[in-house]
Amino acid sequence: MLGWLDHNMAMSPEDRALGGRAGSLLWLVAGAAFALFPVIPGYPDQNVLLTELFAGSALVWGLVGAFMIPWRTANGLISPVSAVCAFFVIGYAVSFTGGSRSSIWISLYWLVLIGCYFYPRRLGITMVVMAIVTQALPLVYDKHAHDNGYLALLLMASAGYVVTGWCVLVGREYKERLRLRSDMLLAEQEALRRAASAVMAGEAPDDVFALVAAELAKLVDCDMAGIFECVDSERVKVLAAWAQRDEKMPPLGTLMPIVPGAPFAVAIERQAPARVTGLDQRPGTIGYMLGVVSSIAAPVVIGDEVWGLIGLGSYDDTGFDRHDEQRVRAFTELLGSIVKSLQERARLESQALTDQLTGLPNHRALHQRLAAELASSRRHGRQLAVVMLDVDNFKEINDAGGHASGDEALRLVAKCLLEGRRSGDIVGRLGGDEFMWIMPGANSHQALNAVERVREQIGHVEADGRQPTSSAGICDTSSTSDPAELVRRADIALYASKASGRDQATLYDAQVAAALEPQAREAWVERAQSLAGLRALARAVDARDPATSEHSERVATFAGRLAQVAGWPDDRVARLREAALVHDVGKLGVPDAILTKPGRLTDSERLLINEHVDLSVRIVGNILNDEQVRWIRGHHERPDGGGYPQGLAADKICDGAALMALADAWDVMVVGRSYNRRKSPEEAFGECMALQDKQFMPLAVDALRALREAGWLELETGPDSIGEVKVAVGATE
Repeated sequence: MLGWLDHNMAMSPEDRALGGRAGSLLWLVAGAAFALFPVIPGYPDQNVLLTELFAGSALVWGLVGAFMIPWRTANGLISPVSAVCAFFVIGYAVSFTGGSRSSIWISLYWLVLIGCYFYPRRLGITMVVMAIVTQALPLVYDKHAHDNGYLALLLMASAGYVVTGWCVLVGREYKERLRLRSDMLLAEQEALRRAASAVMAGEAPDDVFALVAAELAKLVDCDMAGIFECVDSERVKVLAAWAQRDEKMPPLGTLMPIVPGAPFAVAIERQAPARVTGLDQRPGTIGYMLGVVSSIAAPVVIGDEVWGLIGLGSYDDTGFDRHDEQRVRAFTELLGSIVKSLQERARLESQALTDQLTGLPNHRALHQRLAAELASSRRHGRQLAVVMLDVDNFKEINDAGGHASGDEALRLVAKCLLEGRRSGDIVGRLGGDEFMWIMPGANSHQALNAVERVREQIGHVEADGRQPTSSAGICDTSSTSDPAELVRRADIALYASKASGRDQATLYDAQVAAALEPQAREAWVERAQSLAGLRALARAVDARDPATSEHSERVATFAGRLAQVAGWPDDRVARLREAALVHDVGKLGVPDAILTKPGRLTDSERLLINEHVDLSVRIVGNILNDEQVRWIRGHHERPDGGGYPQGLAADKICDGAALMALADAWDVMVVGRSYNRRKSPEEAFGECMALQDKQFMPLAVDALRALREAGWLELETGPDSIGEVKVAVGATE
């Protein structure tokens, strides 16, 4: 019985403390009022002693509750029992202070207010009923009650109790929902930040799922948590498991049955969480296998299909309540986003092994092939050489002829490498203007002869009226057999070629390497790796909605063009592109139902969308520099002060945020969304002009105007080159 009362009368420590203090105050006020009754004219003298006894008792209990009871840690039944006892005290006090003529019944309203606000719903409703019953008691023992209109008073008072109780209960539940939502959002965002960081860091799916299971167990405070993937209609596979006692954890990869009627089967059938308290321990169920008594199963739905389930278990038969169910329901959306992100990453890893511009193997494919060829060379006792080659003064080619000329030069270099390679060689593009050439069975000098032939061929091609030259660095396995070190040393040799005047090939030499500063080259490698991780996460975010496919990459490209015509240096343009790639990464925390909603958003939905900026900043804060973080934080600010999240005025909005804001809005306009039609470039340009100083900063609009004057906006999709329009169009901060 006491267990049932503890469960159904459970209160949060805050409500228990406030309710206890409010009840104590009520006893003190009531006791003080009782004590004053005998001095009120017309009070019957024969009731003075009894009145003062009641007054003293009420004052003593009120003082004990106010100063001696630690309500936060005290038994949760003390305060409700004290409130229920007050009804008996008030009923008895009414009987000896005039019955139907007593005014003490007014204090019943105080009890109704306190009961409905601080106590659980059932007790609050019970206290409303008890107030009506207590109010009606004079009809039983007071013969005058039927003659002095007391019945009408009872009717009006009863209606007042019901309305007051209902209003307070509804208001309290609304407050609790808001508080729960706030707590859930905070916990979910923290969990999302950690999970997204794990995804961005390229951690294995098993590690990501293990992290999610541990975060979920912490969020709900349960004994066991697991993530299960649906194998078929009858089985699930354990992907991650967390338990207070390690011996209870099922091994990863374990196949477990879906028993009809059990929580997993119900959750899959309804596509909604299933909560069971006092679980029927039927043999064969997952709960029976794991020894739990209470459980929650929630489906992870991707598209229209149940991908898997989240399962929680407790050894307590009252281990979960409806609030836990709501938390798990919200967490399934988070897990669905993570699963889609991991699937997108896997898809990109399987498909993105070819450089789209040149058709050569890309950075990832090259390193995979290098590891395989080195292993083969060790087995067969052969040497292997690695060549790093890039185009000299590639920036000048881009500046003079635009990106289209640069791309053409890269394609021509790739063609020369393909034609000049030996049978069995692998050539590919690492990124930018840098290429790698893997030569199995060759030493450095043999590689040098082949490289010089290709370099001579490169020097005879023509790209937009220019004849590019190239520099190369070579290292073979006589120096090192470690793949990363082999590439690093070839890169150092390339750096030596550049430092020696370009248009040459250099063999790796330890003495030359010692004289060079390698940090600049190592920094480039680290930066390229970070950018690759950011790009994968950005594509995962965009893939959630078909309407935003590749949105981040288009925004990054357009923002870079605006920065170039604004006169930014190349390194700062590159940082802006990197920031723009992940400007919307915080939308991982926005539910799909809101993100893809075709109609107008509600105020609460709009607020949730707006929160993605802060979450983006938190996710990328440890990867990007402070200036890039400021650009992301400010890219939804407006010069008229109507933006978010800070509502900055024009003089507080940095230049990078202004350019990113226009690039983001431009993509929405010219690509279109479910909530607005696609606009032509001219229509979009006119709208941007009209919104200068309102939504867009003048420096951003000036850059857009320069692009238009160069003829870029006359095309449906602009050329990669901006070449001759690279002019200063506004001051940068």
